[in-house]
Amino acid sequence: MNFVIFDTEYTTWEGCIAKGWHGFQKKEIVQIAAIKVELDTLKVIDSFNCLVKPKINSVLSDYFINLTGITNEQLRYEGRDFAVVYDEFEQFCCGDPCLCHSWGGGNITGTDGDILQENIKINNLNKNCGLRFCNIADWFADRYKAKNIRVDKQSSGQIASILGVEKDLEQLGLSQHNAFYDVYSILSGIKFLGSEGLAKLWL
Repeated sequence: MNFVIFDTEYTTWEGCIAKGWHGFQKKEIVQIAAIKVELDTLKVIDSFNCLVKPKINSVLSDYFINLTGITNEQLRYEGRDFAVVYDEFEQFCCGDPCLCHSWGGGNITGTDGDILQENIKINNLNKNCGLRFCNIADWFADRYKAKNIRVDKQSSGQIASILGVEKDLEQLGLSQHNAFYDVYSILSGIKFLGSEGLAKLWL
């Protein structure tokens, strides 16, 4: 049995997280990254990492660039249309459960699954999202509690550093808030905490 860990980065501006997106500000996906993991061994058997050209706000804010390390130049040469990337992502997932991480986000609301569905609407795609989403944040919270690890809040990219295993990800040459780093950060946390009860999230 396999599962997918995925993460997205989307357009953002300084202050909009606190104030809320408004007007021209939309949560347009700029990056989708994922790894396919074998449940029994927690071995990565495939990976996915694509940049997406935003449709409404085609120029990234300085805040976003500083946060993610993704530049306008990269998008110009590597970015592709959301519709194409999303179709490839669905094929990559191939019906396997898709785990994302949103602290306090509930099962779907506020998660990367929500962001994907919002971008289907933004891009006027005449299709429903065919993926099975599962927010893994509550599983992490329960595991922290069981192991007496005090964590009040975390982003997906912070998991590796919270657990002191960030050196395991140095070979990626990336940092937090890059979606490809963040999915490996989630996996490093699963490996550290043990995968007990993980499959119950989707079975």
